[in-house]
Amino acid sequence: MLTISRDEIIKMVPMPDAIAAMHRAFSDFNNGAFVLPDRISMEINNKDATVLVMPAYRKMGKYFTTKVVTVFQNIIAGRSSTISSSVSVFNSSNGDLVATMDGRAITSLRTGAATGLATTLLAKENVEVAAIFGTGVQAYTQVEAIISSRPINKIFVFGKTLDSIKKFSSHISDMYSIDVRLGTLKDLGTVDIICTATPSVKSLFEHKYLKPGVHINAIGSFKPFMREIPNDTIAGSKVVVDSLSACKKEAGDLILANEETNWSFDNIVSELGQVANNDISVKKSESDNTIFKSVGLGFQDLVISELVLDKLNS
Repeated sequence: MLTISRDEIIKMVPMPDAIAAMHRAFSDFNNGAFVLPDRISMEINNKDATVLVMPAYRKMGKYFTTKVVTVFQNIIAGRSSTISSSVSVFNSSNGDLVATMDGRAITSLRTGAATGLATTLLAKENVEVAAIFGTGVQAYTQVEAIISSRPINKIFVFGKTLDSIKKFSSHISDMYSIDVRLGTLKDLGTVDIICTATPSVKSLFEHKYLKPGVHINAIGSFKPFMREIPNDTIAGSKVVVDSLSACKKEAGDLILANEETNWSFDNIVSELGQVANNDISVKKSESDNTIFKSVGLGFQDLVISELVLDKLNS
């Protein structure tokens, strides 16, 4: 049985490879290739902590996976969320445990890859300015993904503290040699792609600040009461989701818009797999906003785990 660390996973799987694998995976998902039970969510300590369990199996595939994620909020006053995760990979022919992998690396890589795919399929081409809300582990691969998908040369960063913004900005600037700046809401008027990767329960910006034609990747909210995107932005955008059924249960941005406004889930244009499979084309004028709303799906962890094992065995 293999134990595969975060550093090994990052070294083995470049983001462009992950995005290509995710393109195939979402197309396969659209064609019914995966067994994907509902995610199990369990609250601990009066809702200060959440445990998530996500199993997945590719029909006739070599492996099935189970990911366990723990999210503990405010363990110490003033401390940010602490996330721990592990992915177990099993042989689908005999049930043997094949490998355990660092779950945070798998999660950040697969979530980034989905964002990269959505950006490739939905954002305008040849755009150069982006913004990221959040400075945690997910934010790093969100930036890596959009840089892999579009010729980004400037990024505005929004975060909880100035220290976290400075640390994140320094890393991104050094890694990609691009202009990284502390963002203000007025800067959003120049931004072509926005990624939101926060556990927020209220909107991160007002719709009036957005540039017409912006594309938004919203990956932070995964509970019905969580929200990053304002209702009027959702109502004024073409919305594509990773899974309609999952988003109806977990995507707070959409659930709250459905409850509070005339917008409904019937307004969703497509699932990402339908676009990846060329079943639906999301036509976009220069002024049309698009949103990719993702709550994360177990097959994404399976696909990146398969990719890691394939590279180890090649």
